Amino acid sequence: MEGLFSKPNQITYIRILLIPVFVMFLLMDIPYRKYIAAFIFITLSLSDAFDGYIARKKNQITGIGKILDPIADKLLISTALVFLVDNGVPLWIAVVILAREWIITILRLSVLHKEVIAAAMLGKIKTATQTIAIIAVIMEFPFSGYLLILAVIFTIISGIEYLIKIIRISDKRILNVPNIITFMRFSLIPLFAYTLLKSKLKYALIIFGIIAISDKFDGISAKIMNQVTEFGRIFDSLTDGLLILTSFILFYVGGYIEAKWILLLILPAIIIPMLKVIFLKKEKKTPVTPIAKISVGMTYVAIVSILIDFAYKEEILIITFILVYLSMSRYLILTRRLFKHWTRFF
Repeated sequence: MEGLFSKPNQITYIRILLIPVFVMFLLMDIPYRKYIAAFIFITLSLSDAFDGYIARKKNQITGIGKILDPIADKLLISTALVFLVDNGVPLWIAVVILAREWIITILRLSVLHKEVIAAAMLGKIKTATQTIAIIAVIMEFPFSGYLLILAVIFTIISGIEYLIKIIRISDKRILNVPNIITFMRFSLIPLFAYTLLKSKLKYALIIFGIIAISDKFDGISAKIMNQVTEFGRIFDSLTDGLLILTSFILFYVGGYIEAKWILLLILPAIIIPMLKVIFLKKEKKTPVTPIAKISVGMTYVAIVSILIDFAYKEEILIITFILVYLSMSRYLILTRRLFKHWTRFF
């Protein structure tokens, strides 16, 4: 696990953990809230360059760092966009940027066992324009709309550049029926988030139902058509994780659940994907455990119970988080065994 807790990676972990603090000040009705939120956002954005500088200066550039650093950027940008929809950010701009960011992230992870694709110059320019545009929206600058358009342009151009690189590296078919179904699920998440933000729970329930049911279809079609791929597993897992995280954050914002459930979700939301990335890097595949499947299914049940305001939703949430933490424990055990196995060769 060398390099996992290096100084640059520690800064990245802190950046991720402070994202909820940014959201809290963005939404709080207090004096100077937009200045505080903008300051936190700028600090988290600048710390990206700081951890990169330390990594280069101390020669602590690691594979896990190259993966986690852009993911931290995407989490920060995505969170800001979701909570600024209709508050300076048009829905279509948020959808375009979010779709590009996470689709390219999934594709980069799919070729991780072959090559770690580091951030390119266009990608860095894209991140800079997105950051400046979001700061302008938070501060309610009159020219923020033009900056958002510029950010969209660089987002699309840099996405095409990454796509060309990934196609050259990949030797497997990415475009198949199961992955198209998963892409449809992924594309519906911003619409689901929008209906939650607008408190249109009936529509949110319908959209969530489509996403949840199609989750079964992509798995069944992959097995029937013999189109099970590592990319498909990663894409499906990331879609589940993004849907769950989005749901719980917006449930808290809307006052449907207490803050303790968000706090309980932070640790597994960071640890489980990180462990999967470690497995993918070393074993060229990600583990799928029965308890993980059960915990995801139970989380879906919990989300529905909140949407319909079920009388025993609190009890369902307790059971759900017990399963989630059992799933995280299982991944920790598997990772420990993995490193024990690898240390025999050194």
